[in-house]
Amino acid sequence: MGEPASEPRDTIGMTVEEMQAYIDALLQEEAAEAADARGTTVDEELDSAGFAAARAASSYAIKLLDANNAYIARFLLDRGVLAASEE
Repeated sequence: MGEPASEPRDTIGMTVEEMQAYIDALLQEEAAEAADARGTTVDEELDSAGFAAARAASSYAIKLLDANNAYIARFLLDRGVLAASEE
């Protein structure tokens, strides 16, 4: 994962795109380890049922985290802990 963004953000935590990129990088690393252990290729591992299941589960987890980030932001805004951005 790269460095945190230095510009102002409209989110708490990572964006959906950042979470997806992070998961993709993790899956690539895991697939490389599995390929090395099994004598297959990274692409073969990524195409396997196990990695397909991991991607599917990850997409639901990302949706849950995104909703939770929005809930936390709303909670903090409602209590005046965070100031709303003026647009």
